[in-house]
Amino acid sequence: MKNSFGNILNNWRKQQRYSQLQLSVEIDVSSKHISFLETGRSSPSRQMIIKLGTFLNVTKNEINNALLIAGFAPVFSNSDRPEIDLKPVFNAMDLMLNNHMPYPALVLNKDWDIVNANQSAMEIMAEIGFANHTNFIQALIDDEPKQSKIINWNYTVAHLLLRLKNEAAMYGSTNKLEQLQKKLADKISSKDELKALDNQQSVLATEINLKGETFSFFSIIANLGAVQDVTIGDYKVELMFPNDNKTTAFFKD
Repeated sequence: MKNSFGNILNNWRKQQRYSQLQLSVEIDVSSKHISFLETGRSSPSRQMIIKLGTFLNVTKNEINNALLIAGFAPVFSNSDRPEIDLKPVFNAMDLMLNNHMPYPALVLNKDWDIVNANQSAMEIMAEIGFANHTNFIQALIDDEPKQSKIINWNYTVAHLLLRLKNEAAMYGSTNKLEQLQKKLADKISSKDELKALDNQQSVLATEINLKGETFSFFSIIANLGAVQDVTIGDYKVELMFPNDNKTTAFFKD
């Protein structure tokens, strides 16, 4: 059955490219048990579903859904009062954004909606024409590569598409994100994509035209995987850093 735990487990396992034997070794159960779980000959325990989902890096929402399908109550919360229950988390994100000044920093959700941004990030988004967008990928879709303030647009988008593919494999995707990914991929040909990605680069940097000059940035991403809430747990904080001395000097002035 399509909506059975066995089918869900089969999809989880294949997304992470594990054979039944490999998975059984990693979580210390027999390969026969994995096979029986996938075919429905054995029923999973609540602890086994959580153990499998956690090891296979699926989202908390997917684990909750698998628990429900298997007849168990969800384990991860979806707070009705996030502003109260998750106040320490929001405070921590605000602290990261503020402490990262004068460099740009963003908070993005699973669909790459822009949840929050520091002043530096807002100024750069305004400069490159992204100020009226609430979704970062949609902003790139609406951007015109030849007129873009992102100088290495093909390179940046090719890298982002690869990142989205990897994120989907690790954490799953949503219908909205899949549609955005397809629209963005349609704007860059496979030939351009191959040219854009240089595997010899030690740092994947984005070059942006600001005030008539070129500045270079790379990102460090902090995931909120330790947060048990199913929505906030998928947030990520993107911290942008200067990739050269010129960019560093620009932000020190």
